Order: sequence, then structure tokens, then C-alpha cells
Amino acid sequence: MRKQRTTLLFFMLLTGCAGGRVQAPMKSADARVDAVQAFVAAFNAHDATRMAALASPQIEWLSIDGRSITVDTAGRAQLQSEMTDYFHGCPSCRSRIEQIIAGPERVVTVELAYWQSEFGLREQSAIAVYEFDGDRIRRVHYFPAEGRSAPGSRGCTARPC
Repeated sequence: MRKQRTTLLFFMLLTGCAGGRVQAPMKSADARVDAVQAFVAAFNAHDATRMAALASPQIEWLSIDGRSITVDTAGRAQLQSEMTDYFHGCPSCRSRIEQIIAGPERVVTVELAYWQSEFGLREQSAIAVYEFDGDRIRRVHYFPAEGRSAPGSRGCTARPC
């Protein structure tokens, strides 16, 4: 319950502070949720082409750590290339949406990433904020991983793990 409240408060803070250009709303919050679920499903299928198709041509993947924001990916071609390389390097990597909240222009998720390592199953949980431009994902704001991990896990410091 506390985790849900924290996520809701975080989402309310983000929507209250949102600025920038006004984007055309999608037909419904359900369509945005469907797009995020399809993006994660494409990730789990290791289908970088499908991930790119769900993204805006100007997609940005941003890692947020305290006061620092790093642009990890800029553009659909870079997303597809980097995800293809990533999937080759981590064939067991998958992600599961544990919580999801849809707002007028954004979808907030708590995602559990998990993978097999030489030490066994490893996992980490993190918050992601998906921002839309029409019906395509325009930005993914990825926050640092939080404390949940499998026994023996040493965690991961890079996104995606």
C-alpha cells in the first residue's frame, strides 16, 4: 500500500510540474497503457524492430539519477541499434510491469527487470515514466533501480540491465 501511495504521489508531482509543448492526446488512457505493454512485450521478445515501431522518430531514453539526467538514446534508429546489441549481450533479460498508472500524457510503471547470471537469477525494480507524442512513445524517463533483488544478486547499475 505504501509503495502504491508513493508511486501515486510521484505521478501527481510529475503531472503538476509538467511543461513544454502541448501534445495531441491519444483517444484514451487505455491506448497509452496498451502501447507501454506492447513496448515491454517487444522487449521481452527481444524485438528491437517492434520497439522502434512503437516509438516516435525522436524517441529519447533518459536515465535520471538524483540531479543528473543522461540521454542514453536519441532517435528511433539509435534505439533499434542499441537494443539489438543489448539483446545479443543479455539473451535472458526480461521485464515485467508490476504497477501501472495512466495520466493525460504519461504512463508511469514500476517494472521488475530480471535475468540469469553466473550467480543465478538476478532482478531489480525501478520506476519508468513513458511520455507520448500522439500514439507513439516520445520519452522514457528511467529512474534508478530500487532495493528488491533475488538472493545472491549483486544488483545492476546500468539501464537496462
